[in-house]
Amino acid sequence: MVSPKQELRKTLRQQLAQLSPETFRNEGIRAAEFMAVFPPWQNASTVLLFLSAPGEIETASLLDLAFKQGKKVFLPKVEGDIARFFRIKSAEGPWQTGAFGIREPLIEGPVLPEEFPQRAGETGKTEESPALMVTPGMAFDRQGNRMGHGKGYYDKFFAKLDGLGVPYIRVAFCLEQQILPEVPTEPWDKTMNAICSGAGLISIL
Repeated sequence: MVSPKQELRKTLRQQLAQLSPETFRNEGIRAAEFMAVFPPWQNASTVLLFLSAPGEIETASLLDLAFKQGKKVFLPKVEGDIARFFRIKSAEGPWQTGAFGIREPLIEGPVLPEEFPQRAGETGKTEESPALMVTPGMAFDRQGNRMGHGKGYYDKFFAKLDGLGVPYIRVAFCLEQQILPEVPTEPWDKTMNAICSGAGLISIL
């Protein structure tokens, strides 16, 4: 039996496949402009981004912005059934082709959560602003609910960070077409703190 999530993913993939490359690129440029003035982004010294796959909003502008602002940038690399985030030093890579044909960092470490900003008192250092995690997905709604691609990589990473008790902010980064009135959820799904698209930024903090 096909679940509501599977049906919705199928419909959305068909709709996204009809869009032009310019749509993904132009929305990515506009969304990066909205993100640039979002206070949690401005305050974050560490950001977790993703390299866009086919059918996802282009993240090149956001990646460039992060480096121009001197942020620590981490990108995901799929290893088995989990995703680990590796720090990169340049928007130019180097990259390799990983799972599902998606570009990934061609490096080894340092890796999150080992370098994740900690709360004051745990390390004796001055408290840093929470890291900001730019999160992909198939669909989101205005209540902050997220429907992923069905692999569970981000769900597992969120659970790991929650278990460590480190502060972080989750911001969806998507096309305007991916923001729906409602998306189906499961009890373990994490809500987003904000949703950023080419149409604007919805804060749910």
